[in-house]
Amino acid sequence: MKKITLLMCILMLPVSVQADWKESLSTGWNSVKNTSSKAYTDLIEDDAEIEGLSTLSAARQKSIITWDKMEDRFADIIEVKEDKSVAPESAFFKKNKAGYQEDIDDLLGDIYAILNDDIVKEASNSITQIDSKMLDLQAKASQQKSKSVILIGEERQDALQKQQEYENDIEAYQQNRQKMIEAVQARLDDFGTELSFEQVEALLVRVNADDILAMTTVFPVISEIASSFAKITAASGEDLNNAKKYYSMYVVLLELQLYIQERYIGDLKYKYLPRIDELQSKQNSLINSTQQTQRNASSKHKVSYSLNLKSQNTTLQAIKLYKVSMQQDLNKMSKAHGLLMQDYTLAVNTLNTVTMSSQVSSLITDSNQLFDRIMALQAPELVPFNNIQMQKEFSALTEQIK
Repeated sequence: MKKITLLMCILMLPVSVQADWKESLSTGWNSVKNTSSKAYTDLIEDDAEIEGLSTLSAARQKSIITWDKMEDRFADIIEVKEDKSVAPESAFFKKNKAGYQEDIDDLLGDIYAILNDDIVKEASNSITQIDSKMLDLQAKASQQKSKSVILIGEERQDALQKQQEYENDIEAYQQNRQKMIEAVQARLDDFGTELSFEQVEALLVRVNADDILAMTTVFPVISEIASSFAKITAASGEDLNNAKKYYSMYVVLLELQLYIQERYIGDLKYKYLPRIDELQSKQNSLINSTQQTQRNASSKHKVSYSLNLKSQNTTLQAIKLYKVSMQQDLNKMSKAHGLLMQDYTLAVNTLNTVTMSSQVSSLITDSNQLFDRIMALQAPELVPFNNIQMQKEFSALTEQIK
């Protein structure tokens, strides 16, 4: 099965994105900011013309279609980096280094949004809306079912009819949901990620599903662009100015990946995992309270308390499983971030060194091989649900964790 790739964007951790090792980038960029991008444009147009855009992979198509917008952001980042390099650490009446770093992060976020796949994003949003509507309909159907038990005559028939109508609507929504999941599955396959229907369904109920889906479609595009940069620098011979321009842009691609990884790690560490811990603590308290109450309850109530405890323990099991899954994601992403950081540090050093274009091309090619390892490390554990109840628990927990 092809490796699942991912990328991610949320809103935390400027941490290593603001680290000192990024400061030296402006030195390399300063001499190449005005270089033409004709080489890249010629390359991607040749690909599209020779093979036909529709015959190219989804990642390759995206890299071609979005290039103009992305190049503008690259140029802006280069400019802001230069301003940051001469800015003070702190200042009252003008922008300091932290302020310029915020501008850079915003531009990186723009690139990420440009590369994010609209088809997957819209299908995922539709599934979220469908799930919410189905929960509402299930509650209404259950309410009518309860009413029918105590009503008689026409009122009972009316309640049963409404219950059936709600259940029919649920079935229709369920069919639409299945089509949306299949659409996501097919689109991920277009980007080189083969997942079963059950795996996609399990992914979509996770609280970080949007981030994982985005990473799965964005990373292949980054890899495609990096491959193009390698081809250009290899073809540029001894033209160091051209080679440095595209190597500078390649460094921005690495920085984009670090930026996304750091924000994803930040959300896991400081947002999702603490929320899960809070839910687990509350659930443990509820179970303890139920057990204590059950001991003093009359015999006719003990059975009901036992049923409640069974349901509460199922929820607790789901919470623990959710936590394990999140912790695994955090560990794998942290490891992937460490690998990418090593590559990035070398890239910055190389950019600030006068290097022959052939050497630059080789470095990009070698780094692209590292992408495969990073992508594999970032893949979440997509274990399909073994029962409907657990899926419902995950869906409910997701709403509470958000």
